[in-house]
Amino acid sequence: MRSVLGTIAAALLLAGVTATNVFAFGAGSGTTRDVANESEIREVYKQFTDAWNRHDVDAMANEWAIDGDHIEPDGTVAKSREEVRALLRAQHSGVFKDTKLELSVRTVWFVRGDVALIDGNYLISGVHDLEGNEIPPRGGHLTSLLIQEKGKWWIAASRLMIPMKLPYKKK
Repeated sequence: MRSVLGTIAAALLLAGVTATNVFAFGAGSGTTRDVANESEIREVYKQFTDAWNRHDVDAMANEWAIDGDHIEPDGTVAKSREEVRALLRAQHSGVFKDTKLELSVRTVWFVRGDVALIDGNYLISGVHDLEGNEIPPRGGHLTSLLIQEKGKWWIAASRLMIPMKLPYKKK
């Protein structure tokens, strides 16, 4: 009797571990749900890029979570959707008013089913300096954290970086 109960207990324990692992691994890359979510996330960035190129500040800012934030390459921080909106409005009424954005999402990594880490690249052309002179296009890297709430993906944190040569590296 004791060995039968031990076998049943071991089977139940193994079934519990397997069910947990299926759920944990099932939330990973390649599931139908992940493919759909990745498509939705890429659409967020397509809509953002289209809005940028129309200079539609409200449409751009509305991709952020209410309490989301954004950090520019120079360290400027916007902490909330409304601060992001104000930053974008200032940029697009000034130095970015004639810009064109090209943005590509390189990777989407699902930290959890409703949290994704994004890496991508961007190129902005048509930027003018403070004297009104057009400067060469500049490219950079973006990393963002997106969250899914109420059936929509929102930018919760966005970090932009412009790569530069480091004095302690050969390349």
